[in-house]
Amino acid sequence: MSRAQSNPSMKLMVLFTASLSWAYQHEAMPPVYLHRDPVTSELLFCSQCPPGTAVKQHCTKDEPTECHPCPDRQFAENWHWGDTCQYCTSVCKERQLVKQHCNSTHDQICECAPGFHLVVEFCIAHSTCPPGYGVTASGTPVSDTVCEPCPDGYFSVGGSSTDPCRPHRNCSELGLWTLKWGTSTSNSLCGSPEKRTTLDCSQNHIVCHTDVTLCEEAFFQSVASLHLSSVPLERLLESLPGRRVDHKSLERLKKACSPQQQVLHLLRMWREQNKDHDKLNGIMQGVNHCERKVSRCQGLKNITFEDLMKVANSLPRKKVQEVDVLAVFSTCLPRQHILQVLHLWKAANNNIDLAKGLSHSLRVLRSQGAPRYLLKGLKKISRIIETTSTYKMYEKMFVSMLQDELCFKPLKPLNE
Repeated sequence: MSRAQSNPSMKLMVLFTASLSWAYQHEAMPPVYLHRDPVTSELLFCSQCPPGTAVKQHCTKDEPTECHPCPDRQFAENWHWGDTCQYCTSVCKERQLVKQHCNSTHDQICECAPGFHLVVEFCIAHSTCPPGYGVTASGTPVSDTVCEPCPDGYFSVGGSSTDPCRPHRNCSELGLWTLKWGTSTSNSLCGSPEKRTTLDCSQNHIVCHTDVTLCEEAFFQSVASLHLSSVPLERLLESLPGRRVDHKSLERLKKACSPQQQVLHLLRMWREQNKDHDKLNGIMQGVNHCERKVSRCQGLKNITFEDLMKVANSLPRKKVQEVDVLAVFSTCLPRQHILQVLHLWKAANNNIDLAKGLSHSLRVLRSQGAPRYLLKGLKKISRIIETTSTYKMYEKMFVSMLQDELCFKPLKPLNE
């Protein structure tokens, strides 16, 4: 008895070697097809043509199959026995780009453009995550965005198909107080402890006013231009009717603000204490009507964070910081977003007329190809704010109100 017959492991090794040899020979042989020789009527096993070629001449008893390359813009992806190749896809569909150009062995491959994914036969925009959800897997040409709820300590304002949840701002690490704890949809709001008891003349903190005060600021800006900054605050204070601003507030205001800012803030403080005053009633009714018209601008209720940043960067002079824009987006109602950004810009640029700032912003945004809804909404606000005839009427009412006070001459310096 031979050694291979007596050793089982040797038998397995011989069998394995024979199997590999048979598989190799089988793989090396091209696939075949049946063809009847037109001369002899004999059925022949002809070799198929490899990818990138087509049958030029079927085999005979004495000659093998003759193949030739596919013509330009045609392909054959597999072994076959056809005498023609397939035509390449001419163009990609809507919202698709060419991933791989056509060659002799492969058709043109198209895939969805960035920001889109394939659903059945159409490219659909990647989904954006809702507020409180962040992106855990970005969309691809064949899959949609994957969103998951933000864990504790993280937030997302939503509206993005790429942004993950972000950690809450740590106010204590910044040496600040936490004014408002973060939620799953908003960041923590920080404030400086020493400024809690002092006047913040720049008003560069985020407070979501129910009345946005843009119209009021435009009115006070026009009133302040009546040479009031040349009049001592004490004299202006004594001339304003109704309940007076206390002298402690006046002293804090004088220390914190520039002369022009002093007038604006004094008028604002006086207005807060005299909302029910008869002489102020006509002016404030008009201002409140203006505020209502501004807040109803439909095109500004669903703008994105990117839209807000475009507006902030388009306004002249001192810019509203991205962190403040994000705070507005995170903490304010959607209808307040654009108005709050304008309010912050106005607080940082007291010397610039709001209507002029909006006009500059619109020119910049148009040159950048900003969305139509954004331009339309800002243009409407600009038209409301710059209604000069309305504010001229308010100015006359205000001057008339001051002139009722015997000692005040609003348009003349004290030394005249």
